[in-house]
Amino acid sequence: MLTISLTRHPHARKELFWERGLRVVSRSGLNPTEAALLALLPTLPPADRPLFLGGRTGALALAARLRGWGGGGLTLHTFDAHAEATLRRNLAENGATLAENAAPNAFAVSTTLDIRALDCDDVAFWQLSKGDGTAERDLFVLEQLLCDPTPPRRRLIVAADALNPTFLARFRKACDKITLRREGPVTLLMGTVARPLPSGALPNHRAEFTVSLKGHAPITLATWPGCFCHRRADMGGLALAEVVAEQVAFDPGDRVMDLGCGCGMVGILLATAFPEKRLRVDYQDSDASARDSVDENLRLHPHEARVLFSAEGLGDAGAYDLLLANPPYFGDWRIAEAFVRTAARLLRRDGLIAFVCKRPSKPQELLEANGFALLNVFPRRGYSVLLAARGRKVCPCP
Repeated sequence: MLTISLTRHPHARKELFWERGLRVVSRSGLNPTEAALLALLPTLPPADRPLFLGGRTGALALAARLRGWGGGGLTLHTFDAHAEATLRRNLAENGATLAENAAPNAFAVSTTLDIRALDCDDVAFWQLSKGDGTAERDLFVLEQLLCDPTPPRRRLIVAADALNPTFLARFRKACDKITLRREGPVTLLMGTVARPLPSGALPNHRAEFTVSLKGHAPITLATWPGCFCHRRADMGGLALAEVVAEQVAFDPGDRVMDLGCGCGMVGILLATAFPEKRLRVDYQDSDASARDSVDENLRLHPHEARVLFSAEGLGDAGAYDLLLANPPYFGDWRIAEAFVRTAARLLRRDGLIAFVCKRPSKPQELLEANGFALLNVFPRRGYSVLLAARGRKVCPCP
């Protein structure tokens, strides 16, 4: 029996495939979309340079190599920084040869928005799972896979929790030999690209919007599909920028961390509103669409800045004067708590965190548990913006 071990956890889940010819060991079991594609793999003819989209473990690509696929290289693609790190770790721990670009007998991991730039042909596997992105980004990727020039007769094999009707219509228009069937909770969609989309007709999903702070000139920002608040200004982020602009007295050269920055709207609004302060802003996000949106917006509005593509809370410990936090505030608040812990590590003593949320009670609890003193809570645009200082012992607000 062949084994792919994705974890060393003592209580890991073991799943069998290929009539018990393959065992996959993972922490909590594979996503049903990946399991469905693994079961399908032995029925397919091998490909020389396959592409694997949307996976979070690398098990499918590793299994393909076990069956003789990928003599010209195998490419794994994700838009998520956490998934990228997981893929690289699982590949390395299973003895895979890693390469920056697909090479003979090597695995490459990519996070590019330009799928057409990937050195792949033959077949593309795609896991479409709930929460993996937006319907528009899925369409954005599909159109690139269908765009001319495509490798001759490229096969597309999609495993999805659910298929958007527009996605399915676009697939049917370009492909033949189409198969659509249900495998338990997963829909399998397969086809061969027969009528490629002309490159000149590739839809443009890039968007722009204009936003401003009171008393300052409006600025135009760009976003790509998948970036948080694609095509529009995030009202929570705008509330955060407005309160900080009014309440924080910047010193020249202050360092700012815009954590979970999206397209960079908050940090860019502040840097352009106070050019005389020469703010140094680090923009950090775990989504590749956000990363590329910030890169483009910094070309439009240049200032001293770094873009950090990570889900690990990167940055220089104890070095920042202000941390901007606009985390998702759902579920059990784990991401919000990670933001606050990152702020406690990155801010200098008496450094400030500005945290925007819908309801302030839980964020206030997280801040105080991590050594922050709450200075004030400002209602704005239907949100609450909490301003707190690191390392103070006494809270000056009631």
